[in-house]
Amino acid sequence: MARKLTLSVLLGLAVVAVGCDNNDNGGEDEAPPEAVLITKEEATLRTVEVAERTLGRLTSKTAPSLTAEVSGQITAIHVEEGDSVSRGDLLLEIDPEPYELALAQARTDMRRLEVSLRTQRRELERSTELLEDGYVTQSEYEATEGEVESLEEDLEGARARVRNAERDLRKTRVETPVDGAIDERAVSEGDYTSPGEPMFTVVSQDLLRVRLPFPETVAQHLEVGQPVTLSAPVAGGTVEATISELRPGLADQSLTFEAIANVENPGGWRQGGSVSASVLIEERESVVVPAEALVQRPAGEVVFVIDNDTAHQREVEVGQRGANSIEIRSGLDAGESIAVDGAGFLSDQAAVRTGEE
Repeated sequence: MARKLTLSVLLGLAVVAVGCDNNDNGGEDEAPPEAVLITKEEATLRTVEVAERTLGRLTSKTAPSLTAEVSGQITAIHVEEGDSVSRGDLLLEIDPEPYELALAQARTDMRRLEVSLRTQRRELERSTELLEDGYVTQSEYEATEGEVESLEEDLEGARARVRNAERDLRKTRVETPVDGAIDERAVSEGDYTSPGEPMFTVVSQDLLRVRLPFPETVAQHLEVGQPVTLSAPVAGGTVEATISELRPGLADQSLTFEAIANVENPGGWRQGGSVSASVLIEERESVVVPAEALVQRPAGEVVFVIDNDTAHQREVEVGQRGANSIEIRSGLDAGESIAVDGAGFLSDQAAVRTGEE
């Protein structure tokens, strides 16, 4: 037991002696700070696309609201909300009997006038012969001629009334003017409708209008014909379109400026849905660096320029930010070598080394 204790004491004294020898150097031989391991790249000059992004709303370019054009009781409705319809499909019927009677009366009046006109024209032909032979006076002839002209005008009016009665009878059958779907039905069987009363809203999903709100500060950068890239969460992929219209005023509540693009439905897009849009408003040549090279410091956003294995902090003005690269508007020139991986561990004037060294 005494032997083990003596050995422990001797080892302790040896450790103390070594510690004392190290302290006696007074720090004169301290090694310089170890260089930070980094990777470096050259800042490059590239074409940078400046895009304005927004969230738009889909509306149908063709969404007619069908109203009654004649009055009467609704006798049959053939569609419900959500039903798909094709151009010319019968949607609703109004009691046709009053219009059938009106058409029959108009046709009777027209035929009566046609008979009267034929008779009066024959009378005018006889009056022409008698006028040449001196058996009728000029005034009598002109009176007969006037009767013919009056009957011709009456007949033309009667024919117009027939066409109008035929039209009214056709309007008792309400048909869809477009392919689409019934978005809203506002009437029921048995209702009495009158001209101008809403009945259906038909929405066509084939051609859509995309309403794109932008801040009013962007308005000066937009113009008709400008390309716009669209994507919707309900369908994958993107759709290329162009701005077809710029609204002249600002929205009352949001004070946004609205651009409109027309697009054919790529499939799955619906009225009222949302769509992401990106409009290219400028292309410019700028210095670009990898995203990892930009570091936040108390002075602001900086990159570290590498010169003679030393990092030099450089404040920069940042432009467009991408997932993998960042535009530098000022503070850095193309061709300068900058720290990328490991930049976050650097300070101004720090020594650096690369994996190749």
